[in-house]
Amino acid sequence: MEKFVHKSVRLYCNLLEAYRMFTIEEKLKLWLSKNILIDEENFKIEINHNSFELNTLGSKITRKEYEKKIVINWIEKEKSINSEVEINFMTCSQRAVNCVEIHVIHRNLNKKYMNFYNVFWKESLDSLRYYFNKDWIIHDGDLTLTKITGRSL
Repeated sequence: MEKFVHKSVRLYCNLLEAYRMFTIEEKLKLWLSKNILIDEENFKIEINHNSFELNTLGSKITRKEYEKKIVINWIEKEKSINSEVEINFMTCSQRAVNCVEIHVIHRNLNKKYMNFYNVFWKESLDSLRYYFNKDWIIHDGDLTLTKITGRSL
């Protein structure tokens, strides 16, 4: 059975803004880590924060679908981890122009690192949510709000 972590978050922004938070180095530094290096292929993160210590030197972006998906071959040499991170972007509903749902699926994980990445992705996505939403957690009932749909009454 495949070992994976799946976390999701809803953001008060549009698809382009959400996608750029994962593809532009300066944007990643706002919510994930100050020690980040990304370009067209590479995805290097160094984090020494709270209980997290990781270095993804050697990781590569293997696929991008504009405003839809990013796939990263996630490598951590110190932990002998060679896994895959898939980040999916979608609007929260057909009418929600200012709400994006992001799903992060981290696959092929060794069982002993499941808890680490479960907490890492939860806290990372919470940090991203706070950047856009502050304390607001967008629930299903919020998807009809005027500020989410962009429509006035």
